[in-house]
Amino acid sequence: MANKEFDEFLKRQASHSQSKKIDWAAKRSEWIEYLDRFYKTIESYLKSYVDEGKIKISYYKKEIFEQYIGEYEAQTATISLGANRLKLDPIGTNLIGSKGRVDLIGPNGKIKFVLVDSAASAPKISARVYIKGEKPPSKEKLPEVTSWAWKIATQPPHIKYYPLVEESFYDALMEVSNG
Repeated sequence: MANKEFDEFLKRQASHSQSKKIDWAAKRSEWIEYLDRFYKTIESYLKSYVDEGKIKISYYKKEIFEQYIGEYEAQTATISLGANRLKLDPIGTNLIGSKGRVDLIGPNGKIKFVLVDSAASAPKISARVYIKGEKPPSKEKLPEVTSWAWKIATQPPHIKYYPLVEESFYDALMEVSNG
């Protein structure tokens, strides 16, 4: 009995994988490009401080493994300011509710930077529930994202997005470094 159910499960899995052809290599490349742009934006915010020797930014490689995408290298950064070492840690791109995430980690906590629809002010996640054997409800037509932007996400349960701008980045640095 269990083998029959498992066989049916495997058939459903195979049909799902055949119906959704996604170019995972292209998705990974796009993510790395967005990540590079993120770091360039951060560098522009901190340029005058780096030039004055008040801040130092160091880059390192990190191995990330994501389902379907596989293992790949991404850049991580350490921001040194005074005695504090803050880490910009890329989490990945194959996420629910965003196209990517980078965490800013310091001695006083963590701030999440998310790559989301530029028009979004909060996550929008929907679910459909139905009983096996009944006709599933129709899928809600979601608007297509035309522009992605890096934003700061607040902590759950009531997550909000705030624009990543120079001032909000400085606030994030101070928050995670006991400033």
